[in-house]
Parts: sequence; C-alpha cells; structure tokens
Amino acid sequence: MTAPKKFYGFALSALSFLWRRLMFRTTFVAVTGSLGKTTSSRAVAAVLSVRYLTNATREDRNSRTGLAETILRTRWRHRITVIEIGTNLPGALRRGSWQVKPDAVVVLNVARCHTENFQTLEDIAAEKECLLRPLGSRGVAILNGDDPRVRAMAKRCRARVLTFGTSPDSNVWASGISAQWPCRLSFVVHHGSRSHPVQTQFVGEHWVYAALAALAAGLAYDVDLSVAASALAGCEPFSARMQPLPLPSGATILRDDFLPSIDACEQALRVMRTSRARRRMLEISDVTDTEQPAEERYQWIGAAAAESVDFAVFFGEGGETAAGAAVAAGMKPECARSFPSYQEAGEFLRSELREGDLLLLRCDMNDHAERIYWAQFGSVGCSRERCDVIHLCDSCPELRPGLELAVALPPGQRPAWRLR
Repeated sequence: MTAPKKFYGFALSALSFLWRRLMFRTTFVAVTGSLGKTTSSRAVAAVLSVRYLTNATREDRNSRTGLAETILRTRWRHRITVIEIGTNLPGALRRGSWQVKPDAVVVLNVARCHTENFQTLEDIAAEKECLLRPLGSRGVAILNGDDPRVRAMAKRCRARVLTFGTSPDSNVWASGISAQWPCRLSFVVHHGSRSHPVQTQFVGEHWVYAALAALAAGLAYDVDLSVAASALAGCEPFSARMQPLPLPSGATILRDDFLPSIDACEQALRVMRTSRARRRMLEISDVTDTEQPAEERYQWIGAAAAESVDFAVFFGEGGETAAGAAVAAGMKPECARSFPSYQEAGEFLRSELREGDLLLLRCDMNDHAERIYWAQFGSVGCSRERCDVIHLCDSCPELRPGLELAVALPPGQRPAWRLR
C-alpha cells in the first residue's frame, strides 16, 4: 500500500471514530462470520428498515476503509446502522470493535477462511469474539446456536444473548427447511409460542442462518415476526453469492465465484447434489483454505464434482488432474473436460450449454472466472491470466463486455455492466 493510501485510510478511520461517538442516538449492528456476511448484513438491514430508518454497508465493503465509509454515511436521522465487518488478519476485528463500538453483534459461523493467517478454527473464533467485548448489559449478541464455537461465546458475553439455529434449543429456530432447486429457501420460523412460514429468494439450505440472523435481529428490536418474514421475501441474493442468472442459451448459472474457500465450495456443491435440472454442471478452477497439497486438492475437486454434478469443466493448472479424478470417481469421461485457461473454458461452455442446464460457477478469486459468465454474452475485453485486484470484474473498466448475445434475453434479464 502506498503512503498516500495509508494516510487516507488512517485519516478516514480517525474521522469515523469521532463521528461514531457523535452518533450516539444510532444503534450500530455489526455482522461478522467466516461465511455469508454480505448476504446476512443485507438481510438484517432489510428486516430492520421496515421499522427504522436504516443505513447499511454498501456492496461488500467490510475493510477498514469500508467501515469508515459506512460510519461516516450515518446521520442523526438514522436509527440503525448495519455494518458488515470482515477480517483477513489477526487483530483486525479488535480494531474494528474500537472503531464501530457496536450496540449489537451478529456472529454467523466459524469456518476455514484466510487460513494463511489463522492457523486453527479456535484462532478464527477468538478473532470473531473480539467484536463482542465492547457490548455492555444493554447490548445484544445474536449468535448461531448450531455452531459450537459461536455458541460458546455466550458464556463470556455480558450482553443479552439471542441464539438462532435449527434446534428448539435456540431462541429463534427453523423447521421444515426446503431449498431444492429450482425452488428457493423456505422454512417455518419459531420464537417462543409463535411460528410463521418464511419464503426467501436464496438458493440453498445453508442460507437459513442468514435468514434466521435477520429475523432474530428484528425480534431484538421489536420488529414483528410476520413483518420481518415479509421483508426477507424481498431480499435478493447478492452478486456472486449463489446468485442465479439466466443465460442466452436458456441455461441458468449460479454465480458463486467470490469466495474460493473449501467450506464455501462444499456448501455450493451440496446445493447441486439435490438440484433438479436437465444437467447439473460445474465450472471450477481451485479452492483455498485447505492444508492439502496441490495434487491432493485437485483430486478432491474432481471427486467432489463426480459426486455432485453430471458434467464438470475444470480449468487452470490443475484441470487435467481434477478431470482425471472425476473420471476415476465415476463421472463419464466425455463429461469431465479440462482447459488450460478461462477463455477456452468460457468458449466451450458457450457452445455446450443448453436450455434447462444449471451451471455452478466456482473459482479462485485471482482467476477472475466471472469473465466466463460475461463471455456467455459475447466478447470480453480483459484477457489477463492472473489479476491481483480483489473486487469482482463486474465493475472493472478493463472488462469491456461486448454483450452481443444479450439480446436473446428479455430486457429485464440482460446483464448490465456498471463501472464504480
């Protein structure tokens, strides 16, 4: 990071620290966890905004600068600010808690993520727990009761604790969970003697925790359960987080190309195993946050693909190994294809996809395989093999998608390329 950027970040953080103390009338709700923070924070904001004027994190800006920007957008008229807080380094959440001074904290889960800097799950849990320390007796801790490491945080928390999960042991819990594609996530939520059906637009049963966290946050701040459920029904999947999108071929793509961690990949593959589609297809390059050496990692990818989908496209340096492992695990050889680059994988998919197919897009973020999605609509301007920019290509000026084939879709379903 250059000196001007460092100075800008420090100055912005200092200013936001002061501004947060002036916004003492606003309740700050922090959302953290290894997986699902962005979707959960949007769901929490959607529920709370039906009763309160709410400010929230824009896009998925959960870095130190993003926190500062969200705080500085808070005004006296805002009753609630929902702020997503992430970390990839030890100590970041301790600084985040100092900066945000939350009144309520949602902790979603502890999973393998950023393991290059956190050696164990216990280290990750300790980092997440830093956000709970500023909470006093008037604060609220909203914790995932199904995650043992998160649930254990309740014993050391001074605040009022609300747990959510899939067991009656939690304060807010779900039963009758269903999410078999093409259906979206639905369930029945229970709180005390009350129950209410919930229908969402999320793809996959694993999003039940994002939905329950939002419902629990609503209950903590006096939003009626039925009103909160209605608010959730209008909350759409966030970009590149199991986001279903139509393609000119008539196929549907599930973009899940933001987080390459192995735990996130396993969640997505569980969705594919139960999906109903003409063909269940996967495009993948690699996974992160696993101690497996490269050869074993690619073999795991191939075997997992064979168990979860009917057709797999592997690309990158481990593509051939993964394809071989898929065939060894039972996939037909003609259904396990490998390509050295994303361009060739994208071109193949454009010719292969048919109406009724369901394609899951997974990749290492550095590959920026979201260009495979854009390539289904025509030419793509960027051809870099590797890129260190960490945001999605969707708003990058180098993407320059031609969108020649987008006319095959109705106007409301065509992709829109928007620069930041």
